[in-house]
Amino acid sequence: MDLLKTVADYMAEALRNLGVKHSFGIIGKSICPIVLKMVDYGIEFIPGRHESSSGFEASGYALKTGNLAVAFGTSGPGGTNLITAAAHAKANNLPVLFITGHQSIKELGIPQCQDSSSYLADLAEMFRPATLFSKLVERGDHFSTIFNHAISVALSGKRGPVHLCIPFDVQTELLEECRIVYPERETLVDYAKVNRVINAINHSKKPLIIAGKGVNRSGSHEELVQLAETFNIPVVTTPGGKGAIVWDHPLYHGPVGVGGCKHGDDLLNHSDLYIVLGSRLSDMTICNLKAENHPETLIQFDIDPTFVGKILNSHTIAVGGDVRDNLSLVLQSVDSSAITERDTETAAHYKEELPVLSKLSLASVMSTMSDLIPANNTVFVDDGSHGFNAVKWYNVKKPGSFVFDAYFACMGNAIGMAIGAKVASPEETIFCITGDGCFMMLGTEINTAVCKNIPVIFIVVNNMQLDMALKGMEKTTGRIDGTLFEVPMDAVKFAESLGAAGFRCETQEQFAAAISEAVALNRVAVIELLTDRDEVPPTAHRVLNMN
Repeated sequence: MDLLKTVADYMAEALRNLGVKHSFGIIGKSICPIVLKMVDYGIEFIPGRHESSSGFEASGYALKTGNLAVAFGTSGPGGTNLITAAAHAKANNLPVLFITGHQSIKELGIPQCQDSSSYLADLAEMFRPATLFSKLVERGDHFSTIFNHAISVALSGKRGPVHLCIPFDVQTELLEECRIVYPERETLVDYAKVNRVINAINHSKKPLIIAGKGVNRSGSHEELVQLAETFNIPVVTTPGGKGAIVWDHPLYHGPVGVGGCKHGDDLLNHSDLYIVLGSRLSDMTICNLKAENHPETLIQFDIDPTFVGKILNSHTIAVGGDVRDNLSLVLQSVDSSAITERDTETAAHYKEELPVLSKLSLASVMSTMSDLIPANNTVFVDDGSHGFNAVKWYNVKKPGSFVFDAYFACMGNAIGMAIGAKVASPEETIFCITGDGCFMMLGTEINTAVCKNIPVIFIVVNNMQLDMALKGMEKTTGRIDGTLFEVPMDAVKFAESLGAAGFRCETQEQFAAAISEAVALNRVAVIELLTDRDEVPPTAHRVLNMN
């Protein structure tokens, strides 16, 4: 008879067989059995400095591998600190398994430090709205059924985070057998809509492709270009869809919405058909679309039906399933002899005039950055005015190499995501563009990268204020309460104290030199940009009404 193995053994073995090579988190008593077993099974544990950052690192890892990632937190506050990262993963359809500890089931009802039960902080319940599935594993013989369901949910359908809360004694419980079923990728297509999609495109006079985050998440960059070129349709990108197509493709007409260009927004208001690829059409994308200019018809490709057809006053053709799979099916079904010929402006001059400022302009820095960095790169961008400046001005040369979340919009997420992505893809040069506000939240994660020799280059935009909040409040309320840092940070000193190389830049020339040196060093580096505090960010589209 086979030797008995613990629940922790079976989980570690299953995760290794799923291709997981690294895990992220902060260790503690309640989670020790599983973390240590994973190390025994060859899965490297990368200890973070804050659970939120560890969760973001797992998300960056999942994004780069396209596979399951794992993040740990202890019971109680270690688990609650992961919830923000779980919600971020859910908003971005990233398959992360969040594992939290719990006091032993046999001790349930006894007051204990860092309680995760229903008597204090019920982690299984708290994670439920932030994930696709959350469950307390109360017995070892329940583990296989619950674990199989969790990984199936994470890796199938619309994909996303799941959570298991596993008591200490369940982790160490011995089992005679444990059957693990490994999910395989399914082709998710909507066969019934193919002809309707093609007919709608051929009957439209001014169609427009709106490429969203789903293009980047599904890796459908080639299919997007083929669709645009087959039907000669202009393409615009949402903030999260930035990088779905290279910046200088003849059919690319720029970003739209917050951080967008006027040219792209004008197309939004003068098109009779939208072909929306993986976008919820949030306020960050359609803030400049007038109600009277909603298109006659909307084709919306999305794996998540929650908002499909519910935002615009348009006749909607909803195409469910994976964006790449569905685009491939549509393209295979096109009759080239029946395609409607149409005149479409190419090589549009969507770029706008750069601001002229007395001090360093972030817009100018972003407009030249892609010329300074290695070709094999990915740039992770944090939320704030620096993020939307990057959306507007940064030139993406490699499809899918720009990662930005304007939907859940969690400050500091890019710091951890960049680290996790570098772990998963060590051959790439990974950059993180963040702000001083984000950096003061989760910048200690730099030390994780230093200790584990994960050479990410962090660009910290330091304007000594919560710039996006300040400019928005000042415009709409006339007040700036809580937006200024009376004692501003010194990002270089902070970085050096954590073991990273630091560079301070006040000119374009200094920035170019810092990029070159940081790449050559091949170690964790922080480049601090002291930018003009008065620069107007491209975020003033949404209006706050306080009345």
